Amino acid sequence: MFGLHSKSNEYTCGLIIDIGSGSVAATIVISDPEEKDPEIIWTKREYILIKDITSVTAPLEEIQTSIITVFLQLQEGLKKLHKLHPKIPITHIQTTISAPWNYIATKTIVLNDEKPFEVNQKLIGQLSKTAERDVHKKMSQNEILQNTELEIIDSATIHITVNGYPMTKLENVQSKNVCVTHMVAMTYKKILSTLEDSINKMLPRAKLTIHSFMYIFYQIIREKEPNISEFCLIDITSEATEIGIVREKALTQVTNNAFGTYSIIREIAALCNIPKEEVLTYIRGGEHFIEAKLTEAKKEELNCILEAYQDKVAELFKRTGDTLAVPQTIFLHCDQATENFFKRQIEAAMKKAANQDCEIHLITSELFNDINTSDTAILLSTAYFHRTIS
Repeated sequence: MFGLHSKSNEYTCGLIIDIGSGSVAATIVISDPEEKDPEIIWTKREYILIKDITSVTAPLEEIQTSIITVFLQLQEGLKKLHKLHPKIPITHIQTTISAPWNYIATKTIVLNDEKPFEVNQKLIGQLSKTAERDVHKKMSQNEILQNTELEIIDSATIHITVNGYPMTKLENVQSKNVCVTHMVAMTYKKILSTLEDSINKMLPRAKLTIHSFMYIFYQIIREKEPNISEFCLIDITSEATEIGIVREKALTQVTNNAFGTYSIIREIAALCNIPKEEVLTYIRGGEHFIEAKLTEAKKEELNCILEAYQDKVAELFKRTGDTLAVPQTIFLHCDQATENFFKRQIEAAMKKAANQDCEIHLITSELFNDINTSDTAILLSTAYFHRTIS
């Protein structure tokens, strides 16, 4: 299980690839099991210019180009690695893929009996296979997925409970209740093909693992907040917003829409007829910087843009497929400088969706405030790499 790997005294060098909704990042890290955090040697993020993400064809091609560009720039990182650690090669490549480039489905299988029965590795394996089969069936019936060329990147049992208690080791025990949650994540074959071609040219001997970003997010929060059993995960990237619902510590529902930070920036820039960079300053905390320039009519239009985003998030809350109320504890991941802006939007969206308040935790400032980098996706990905590789 996550976070329970045995320690090793050897350093491990990894290449972390983060494929976001509108950018691709590469980071070289050194993982020392004796240290709390990995050493970040080099990092680079390549943004793409997206005008409209409602059709994935053009943005998908831009993402493929960005993957190639980042690998071309990797030579710079390899030179720095050799200078600092000449005897440590890159042996592992961990890739995370965010919405809208991946699709996630989960299934929970519950086994009850009046009399105690033996819970062992064989039984868990059978329940996991049943859950995986049900997830595949669910995804095969989705019309969007039927018409899209996708490939599985994650298929894992992510949570097991016995008599209501989490099970981290597969030991023979007697129980009247077993609950197994399985997750399957898929992504576009074109992204995988471009990624694998680039790796084969640069680092053909490195071991590649691929995960959905929401899975990484879920695992990190589950480890850092072990006493919280129900919560909501929100990942806001440049062109998408994704929501994950966690019940009894199991990720049960995931949904997203193709509208994020730069989607908002484009709309406000067009409204105010100002550069996108000026809008970015606004959402990073300089509200009056823009509002002072607007007429009352334009301010109303600005509020309409923000309310439209809140409505989109409220709709995501409603269509998670979860019949229960959205958990009031929310962990929000976005660009570090825009956390407070999006915190206000999520609070308003929760009011619209469920007429309730929520407790929002800002991931970077609360959990990673002692690490000197502002790339929050890299922070989460490297933290996961460091904990699982050691």
